[in-house]
This record gives sequence, structure tokens and C-alpha cells, in this order.
Amino acid sequence: MSSTGKEEFLAGIEYLSVITSRIFLYPFLGRSKTKLLCYHFICFLIIFASFQQFVFLCVSKLNSFLDIVNIAPNIGVCAMSVTKYIKVNSNKELYNLIFVHFRTDMWDIVSEKCPENVKVLKRYQKIIDFITMWFVYYVVPLILIVTSFPILIMYYDNMVLGKELEHRYPFEAWYPFDKVKWYYAAYAWESFITGLVVCIYTFSDLINVSYIAYVCLELKLLGTHLKELIGPEDIKQLKRSQNASAIHYKIRHKLRGIIIKHNFLANISSQLNIVFGDIMLVNYTFGSVFICLTAFTFTSEQLAQALYDSKWTYGDRRTRQLVLMLIMRMQKPFQLTAKGYIAMNLDTFTTICSTSYQFFNLLRTMYDPKVN
Repeated sequence: MSSTGKEEFLAGIEYLSVITSRIFLYPFLGRSKTKLLCYHFICFLIIFASFQQFVFLCVSKLNSFLDIVNIAPNIGVCAMSVTKYIKVNSNKELYNLIFVHFRTDMWDIVSEKCPENVKVLKRYQKIIDFITMWFVYYVVPLILIVTSFPILIMYYDNMVLGKELEHRYPFEAWYPFDKVKWYYAAYAWESFITGLVVCIYTFSDLINVSYIAYVCLELKLLGTHLKELIGPEDIKQLKRSQNASAIHYKIRHKLRGIIIKHNFLANISSQLNIVFGDIMLVNYTFGSVFICLTAFTFTSEQLAQALYDSKWTYGDRRTRQLVLMLIMRMQKPFQLTAKGYIAMNLDTFTTICSTSYQFFNLLRTMYDPKVN
């Protein structure tokens, strides 16, 4: 593989490590006591903010279903954020294994002699770079909008429209003091927590989405190797019975390497499926990673087609046995699921969105007197 292509790929990996180190998750193994202390402190802050909102929900007199709708999702986002954060930390051995693999162990299947390999690597590198940049640059404007919008609306209503001053906050929370009297202190605290939750939620997703994209990349690279398992020159020599033993040995050696890589990807995909299972359904409902998950399943299915097109029938008996074994393993493509109950793909996403909207309308009709 050309040094430029490899360097660009590794630069993307290293940038991911920099992002995760900013939220005290990287290095996944061997973190300093200071980073671990910061990790636990962030968990405490988000859990404490969730508690504040839950207490407010319990003690406040809410007039309609829409009041609950305005508060409950904030609690859910905080809970999802800290759950994702803890998930990555509690599975740090797996995340480190995957990170090391894509940084050091993947390159024996990437060859500059294969133009298709180079194209695949560059194409996926652009996709991964776009995903990373989108998540990173999505965070800053989102935090600014969410934290500044309430106070701007408050002053606009009061100074421009002449309405009575109504204190607004990034989210509603309970305080053991008069939060109107200490308005700016409460607003600063809630703005800080909002920014923290958005960063943790977004960058935890970034790690998972990037890993899925890397798995898709390696599956695609394995597909290009399978298509060229037996080259035109090999076929010519086999038809002429020239160097048949050496050619069959080379084919089997290459095929065994592909099988080892495929087994590794199958193993880590299975483990990621377990890790994601507890939070996948809610996260998928909000649609933050559905495109990448759909691509994950689709790429896995393409690998079986690449094997079928690999001219494997020219191999000897032992090669054909290996191919048939691999075909059997590929009958069930890699999938990420919600605890094994729902496969995460585009069809599932559209069904969930439709059902969720119908359920929301039903609850709004039942509990909001303004609708009746």
C-alpha cells in the first residue's frame, strides 16, 4: 500500500484517539489515575443532573402531557449519554483490541498492486473522515444553540415584545435554593451540563460509528481479495498443468488468511452486538447511526457475492473445501441487533419511526385537553 494512503488512514485513526482522549476514554487500557478520576467525575455530574430533572418532574405541578414531553426527553438523553459512556469504558478491552487491529494488523490485506484495494481504502477513508468531521463540527453549533436560545428568547420577549420577564433555562431542574434569585448561576450550571451531555453522547456515538465503518472497510477489502483469489495467469498455468502444486498452495494460503480475517471480524462484530444491545433500540429510534448500520449489513452481504465470483472452481479439492466452508459461514451476514430481537436496518428504522409517531399522537390525544 502506498505510504500516503496508509499515512492518511492512520492519521484518521489517531484523530479518533485524540477525540476520545478528550472525554477521558482513550487510551482504552492503561489510563492514568487522573483520567480515570475525570471519567468517574463526568459520570457523577451527568447522573446528578438527571436526578435534578427527575426530582423536578416529581414535585412540579404539570398541567398537560406536553409539559411532561418537554422534561422527560432531557432525562432520557442524560441517561443514554452516561450509559453509552459507561459501556465504552466497561468494554475497554474490546475497544482496544479493535483499535489496535485497525491501526496495525489490517495492512497485510492492503496492497498497492491492487488498484481496487487503493480505491476502496480511499473511498472509505473519505466516508470515515466525513463521519468524524460531521460529529465534531455538529457538536459546537448544537451546544451554542441549545445553551443560548432560552436566554435570547427571554430577553427578546421582554425587551422587544414588552412581555413580562419569564426566566427560561436550557432544561428544567430542581434546586435546593431559589433558582430565580440565582438565575445566572443556575443557567451557567445547566449550560455546562448541556454541553457535557452533548459531547459525551456525540463522541460515544462517534467511536461506535467509526468502528462499524472500519469493519465495513475490511469486509470490502476482503471482497476484493476474494474476487482475485485465482488470477487469470493462475488459471492459464493450471490449464497447462504448470506449477499446479505451487499455485494451489498459494491459493490455499491466501484463502486461509482471508478466513482468519473473516473469523476475527465475525468475532468482534458479535461482541459489538452484545455491547450495543442494551442501548441500540433507543439510539436507533433517534436515527443517529441508522445509515451506517444499514451499510454494515449490506457490506457483509456483498462479501458472499464476492466469494461466489472468485473463480474458486479452478482450485483443487482442499481449496474448494475451504471455500464451501466459508460460504456456509457467510450464509448469515453480520448484523447488529437490539438484544437479538430486532435487526438494525433501514426497514426497521422506518417502521419504528412510523409506530413512534402514531403512539405519540395517541398519547397527545388522550392526555392533552387542548387536542380534545
